Amino acid sequence: MSKKQLLLQTAAQMIREDGISQLSLERLATKAGITKAGVLYHFDSKANLLRQMNELAIETFETRIKEHLSDGPYPFTRAYALATLDDVDHGDTDLIAVFISSQEDAASESIWSKVSTDWNEKFAVDGPDQDAILKLRLLCDGFWFAVLYGYSESFKDRAANLIREACDELIQGGS
Repeated sequence: MSKKQLLLQTAAQMIREDGISQLSLERLATKAGITKAGVLYHFDSKANLLRQMNELAIETFETRIKEHLSDGPYPFTRAYALATLDDVDHGDTDLIAVFISSQEDAASESIWSKVSTDWNEKFAVDGPDQDAILKLRLLCDGFWFAVLYGYSESFKDRAANLIREACDELIQGGS
């Protein structure tokens, strides 16, 4: 892992643990065990760090969506749901925290707003039952929040099963 990747990961962990307001380049340097100049080499400001963290979170999630795209009904919606489960399976809850905390930072919120608009367009043409799509999206969004805020493992497993069942329902209902 490169130093830059380590810094992005450490900053995401700090956001998950302490909130976005507690993130500073100086605290990041201390936590990462490097000088502030070392952080500034990669990120010239906190805004630049946040932008790159959001871009990484989006890129990671969209890559997972693409990996799950398949034939059949509601391909984007099912891929979105399975990518959501991947985030948890891969232990990427820090990246989820970046997304949730982005609402506290105007520039980050703007990045996510653009991506959200793109996803909304894909959901809108993904299949005829928009209520089923919305149901699965809400399950996924709730799952992210629940995992981030430390719900029990049994809850996580039950919620993941509900998401998988909703995906199966889309396949069966869309055939």
